[in-house]
Amino acid sequence: MKKGKTGLLVATMLVVAVLGGCGSKQEADVSIADSQNQEAESFTVTFYDSDGTTVLDTKEVVAGGYVEEFEPQKEGYTFAGWYGTPQMSHSFDFGTEITADTSIFAGFVSYQEDTRSWAIVGSGSSAALIESNWGKVINDIHLMKKEDVEGANVYTITLDLMQGDEFQFAIDTAWSDQRGFGYLDSIEKDGVEYFVNSGGLGETKTRKANIKVAVSGNYSFTLTTYPGEDYYDTKDAYYTEAGKENFNYNNYDRITWTYNGEAASSGVEYQTDYYIKGAVITGWEDIYTDETKFVEQDGVYTLTIALTEGDEFLFTTLLTNGDNQSVGNEYVRYINIAADDSDSLACVTEGQSANMVAAKDGTYTFTYNPETKVLQVSCQ
Repeated sequence: MKKGKTGLLVATMLVVAVLGGCGSKQEADVSIADSQNQEAESFTVTFYDSDGTTVLDTKEVVAGGYVEEFEPQKEGYTFAGWYGTPQMSHSFDFGTEITADTSIFAGFVSYQEDTRSWAIVGSGSSAALIESNWGKVINDIHLMKKEDVEGANVYTITLDLMQGDEFQFAIDTAWSDQRGFGYLDSIEKDGVEYFVNSGGLGETKTRKANIKVAVSGNYSFTLTTYPGEDYYDTKDAYYTEAGKENFNYNNYDRITWTYNGEAASSGVEYQTDYYIKGAVITGWEDIYTDETKFVEQDGVYTLTIALTEGDEFLFTTLLTNGDNQSVGNEYVRYINIAADDSDSLACVTEGQSANMVAAKDGTYTFTYNPETKVLQVSCQ
């Protein structure tokens, strides 16, 4: 009898266990079904008119998805593209995953023919830019071609550029109406960064910052302009009516580009010389004389010169290729002094933009090694 009761108890426990297991599986299946029936998280994308308040359309986009582009119509205006800010400071990238509620702004412009000639201006080791010498020379190799596009102002140019080259697009040798880094629609393709900002913080300053080449190669650039939307930053402390074209901006102008592959050459051979440039010593002018020039010996450059206390200065470069000379893109500043070089740091202090400031009146000797990028200073 005792043995039989034990078997019945075991059998009962097994049945309960099986029934309990079945119940757990059913609950799990219901939970999965409920999860699948739940709506995926989505976000609202709002398309605004250029006034920043009028809604043109809204779209619900699943988290991580993409919103589709469309071209709105506005009587009397031309659609210039979609922008990521109401200031039209940069184009909206429709390849961006939507992970939050997003606002996109339509750029509408009134067409006006652009009668200006545009050119690439800058400096570097490429044949075009060493001849340009920051726009002092503009000839056929620098001029952009205006394409025959109805209702649009489109300028193009294709040329080789070398790593370290810096440039902008402008209409004359005075860099009027310059279009710089902030007008680029992008700086990278396929995860490779082809251009960097060579100075200029803040929206307006970035637009006029030099475009620095990070990858040597052959490039095609397209500049699209809307002159009817040009404006002038009259609030700038340096603004003058006579020089107003240096304060010309446009929220809609854009520079697009294509990397065509390796350059046909590795750039031109040039000689690099170093010169001092400062507030007192040269009045912040580029003065190329024996008195301001470093002397080179075995790859090391040396300059001995008298400075007054408080004079702020730095060292610039001049590139020479035959009859062509161009201001270089390398600058030697306070940051080129080693942090533990107490003798050098006793002679100069740090000024604006990492410039150097003479600590006392006296004769200074500067020694610079371009290979190590290290500057040493002695003074007496």
